[in-house]
Amino acid sequence: MLSPIPVRLAETPMASIPALPARYFTYGTPKCYTLREHEATHQFHRDLPPTLMWTYNGTFPGPIIAHRLGTPAAFRRINDLNPNYRGFGIVETVLHNHGGWQSPDDDGWPMDFIHPGEERMYLIPNQVPDNDRSHWASTVWYHDHVADHTAGNVYHGLAGMVNQFDDVDSDNENDTNTLALRLPSGAFDIPLVLGDYILNRDGSLYFDQMEDAGQVGNLFCVNGKVQPFLNVARRKYRFRILCAAQARHFRLKLSNGGSFHVIASDGGLFEAPVEVKNLYIVPGERYEIIVDFSRFPLGTQVALINDVDQKDGNKPANIGRVAIPMMLFVVNRDAPDPSRLPAKLQTITPPDLSKVVATRTIKFHRSKGAWMINDRFWNPDVPLFRCRLGTAERWIVTNGSGGWDHPFHVHVENYQVLKRNGRAPSVVERGRKDIVNLAGGDTVELFIQFHRYAGRYTVHCHNTGHEDLAMMGWVDVQP
Repeated sequence: MLSPIPVRLAETPMASIPALPARYFTYGTPKCYTLREHEATHQFHRDLPPTLMWTYNGTFPGPIIAHRLGTPAAFRRINDLNPNYRGFGIVETVLHNHGGWQSPDDDGWPMDFIHPGEERMYLIPNQVPDNDRSHWASTVWYHDHVADHTAGNVYHGLAGMVNQFDDVDSDNENDTNTLALRLPSGAFDIPLVLGDYILNRDGSLYFDQMEDAGQVGNLFCVNGKVQPFLNVARRKYRFRILCAAQARHFRLKLSNGGSFHVIASDGGLFEAPVEVKNLYIVPGERYEIIVDFSRFPLGTQVALINDVDQKDGNKPANIGRVAIPMMLFVVNRDAPDPSRLPAKLQTITPPDLSKVVATRTIKFHRSKGAWMINDRFWNPDVPLFRCRLGTAERWIVTNGSGGWDHPFHVHVENYQVLKRNGRAPSVVERGRKDIVNLAGGDTVELFIQFHRYAGRYTVHCHNTGHEDLAMMGWVDVQP
């Protein structure tokens, strides 16, 4: 079986949390949770020796965090890593709530690390910006984000998923609320965390700290397991797909050529399901798909395959010439299916270009053996530029070289893709996003609005090898 399917993180009684400052009650009484970073062994495959990983609460990937929009959450993060560790990565850690709406102070500033034996509190308000109902529940993830060592720390295992819910996407396929979409839920709403790893003979992780292209591995994993299988019923399933790889891209297909529906990307649900036969995903991206196994007879075996051939972290070598099994679905039973796949999911507010007060250019390139944004290496003391809270901007992001790809990520706010290389974006790029890939020579035009929080908004390439070698900056959003 596909194992582990991460368990949901249990709520921590407030009485066991240190006294919370008044700001933690700004949006109401928060639910409290604890994340403890510590070493634990993990077995990628039954035929491989155990691997010592860094984990959240002892599991890899970390436990699923379930948020209800409108209900704030307070997190206590405890660093219990070994202070005497010597190897790749660094035991000083940061927690980034990737894709969430929170103050930059609680977002995971790359220099806001804590040492082993220390702890830190975070407030995640879970409030919809400006009550804009096109900001709906989405699939988020959390991971380490310490400057210069994000790749090593995430590769060690410091990553997990977050599911957001609300009255529309309610986590209940039997919901009688007329607003509820009744998407597949419970045991039929499954995370698929994609990764690739290299192990030494003794089972320990192999990691090349100086691989400036970003490392790609030879073990293809889903939820930390090498090419697992999952028994499924003849009914609809919702799969939340996260690319947690350092540098590897994936194009996912069903081995029988069948289609499936994409219903959401980084920032939440699409306006309508999109039927596709393949789905391209890059580091940091999330997509949600519905696969209807009721089409298949009992006993059917269908593989989820990746047809991207990638030799190094720079970019794919080719697409469509390989068929790498990622996992196997085995249709082994019948089951009732009260879930639905509605023709209409939500309404996304189109970008209001009349609100644009500035147009910026953000350029990715390479110089002096490292990676740069706008001719600058990462500098935590100097912003790339300054913006004004409550305004909107148009960002033109370019990758002038054909030698490498760069997945572009912005913290705190989602954006909308206006154009890719002068044309309308593909249908799966038309939702709200926080990752957009730039292949060599690409230019994407983005609409971004600064709704609620002033402060430092980190921007970077989400190929973590590029990020750690200085392809990161920040934007100063001023009140």
